[in-house]
Amino acid sequence: MGAFHTLDIYLVRHGLTKWNVDKRYLGHTDIPLLLVERNKLNPLREVLKNIMFDYCYSSDLKRCVETFHYIQPQKHVCVDARLRELNFGNWEGFTYETLKDDSSYQEWLSDSVKKAPPNGESLYQLIDRITDFLSDLQSIKFTSPNKKILIITHGGVIRSLFQMFGLAKSIWEVNVEHAKAYRLTLQEIRGEWVCSSLSVEPIQENEI
Repeated sequence: MGAFHTLDIYLVRHGLTKWNVDKRYLGHTDIPLLLVERNKLNPLREVLKNIMFDYCYSSDLKRCVETFHYIQPQKHVCVDARLRELNFGNWEGFTYETLKDDSSYQEWLSDSVKKAPPNGESLYQLIDRITDFLSDLQSIKFTSPNKKILIITHGGVIRSLFQMFGLAKSIWEVNVEHAKAYRLTLQEIRGEWVCSSLSVEPIQENEI
């Protein structure tokens, strides 16, 4: 795995898009950030500007790459399609209200772990590619005992990682906000990563 004792992973959900505002299912559809919403990334940019990240990764979709370049200007990022959101297939662009009476949609809601939207993917498939990404991350040869990694990704990916590290029983019980960094501190124990702490940055006044 490499010779490090702890690994801090900063998970950031991309900034807002038009479909996020409209509450439409947004998976692999590649739409940009809303220009009028970019200022909401400013507090996060301020928090992260003095952190020296050893590696930066992003989903290859526009909303994540644009978020990265806004909060980490002039920094290099490795884009990786495995960090994409769940593929909602034929339901991309639709809202709950337009789908709620569809029997196949109701079946998916009852078992989204195993079932996939038409021409989409199941949560099992999402977790498989996240696991594959983590395996590659695990193989990096680190030169110091403490490393910091920034990952710009999507709500479904972050929720899945929370579940994988035992921070949530179900991905649906986790609320992942836009423009926040979820810092997971991982420790290597017998060749496995264990999450020893979770924090959220920036902290809002009403969270103190």
